[in-house]
Amino acid sequence: MTRQYNAFQGSKVRLTAPCPEDRVQIAHFTQNYEYMRNMDTDIVTPQTSDETGSSSVRNGQDFEFALRTLEDNRFLGFVAIYRLEWNNRSAQLAIGIGEERDRGKGYGSDALALILRYAFHELNLNRIALDVIEYNEAAIRAYLKAGFREEGRHRAAVLRDGTQYDLISMSILAMDWSAQTGYPVSFQPGSSSGSASVSPSAGSTTVGSMAVEATPRIGVGAVILNERNEVLLVWRNRAPEQHTWSIPGGTVDAYETLRIAVEREIKKEVHLDIVIESLLGTAETIYPKHQEHSITLLYATRVIEGVARNPEEGGAIGDIGWFPLHALPSPLASFAIPALKAAKQQYTQKHDTDISQ
Repeated sequence: MTRQYNAFQGSKVRLTAPCPEDRVQIAHFTQNYEYMRNMDTDIVTPQTSDETGSSSVRNGQDFEFALRTLEDNRFLGFVAIYRLEWNNRSAQLAIGIGEERDRGKGYGSDALALILRYAFHELNLNRIALDVIEYNEAAIRAYLKAGFREEGRHRAAVLRDGTQYDLISMSILAMDWSAQTGYPVSFQPGSSSGSASVSPSAGSTTVGSMAVEATPRIGVGAVILNERNEVLLVWRNRAPEQHTWSIPGGTVDAYETLRIAVEREIKKEVHLDIVIESLLGTAETIYPKHQEHSITLLYATRVIEGVARNPEEGGAIGDIGWFPLHALPSPLASFAIPALKAAKQQYTQKHDTDISQ
């Protein structure tokens, strides 16, 4: 069967073999005090290119890749699977993006998605773990979004500037990753006997032969109207709600307020800066067959800056467009329907005009 994906290439970055000149760039990153303090708990010191590590992908029990942008092949940093224990099918993960201007643009999330798929599908591992200092909130959000869970804390393990911080241990298992992404895994961990069976309990679902905890996903969506009272809709290329017209929106990250979530998702999807005007309602979608359960908060919003466009061609969304409320395209995403209905009612009450289809 022909494979339809490139395991080394995501939507924003690709994994490549490290080059000797990359070590010079990484040495430059070590001059950044904040970068070094986020990367390690040890004493911070600048390093030379000879001190920054191997220039090969595979080095004993480690697999290290350089991160490069798809757009211009620019070096961003590194990602590594290291300290492999083949007998336990476990390893540690490390990732670093050196320049501040390259953070918060989705490069790290794309790199995490690639390296986790490599770890679970190419190396056939079962558990990937990492440690992160509690003040590195951006990294924690990214790891939680990728599916990692907090396992515990080494209390007061890091002392910086007279303040003690916890070192947080996180991990993701193959079954958790499979449940989140929909990709299969070829083995079932956790069973001491080949004849043992797993019965899903209440509040769980199954992926293949595995029982996994089913947790509703919290999302946000925005109804955006222009001066002609047309609504902005996007075409969904990916699940959930694949191949439908939808209002812009996405998932709420852990430790993120709803306001920040909706502003971030609209900026990411259609490159607009918006403010919330009112809550239109909520929508609940449940697809047991696809292990999908989401609760979405729906907002009426107003544009304060920007021109609507798709900043990521070939990504999660395709076409975008403005449509009259009385002439909406089809099919519509299920969670968008109550939002658009509420927007019509709000418009009718405000203008005393019936615009129902």
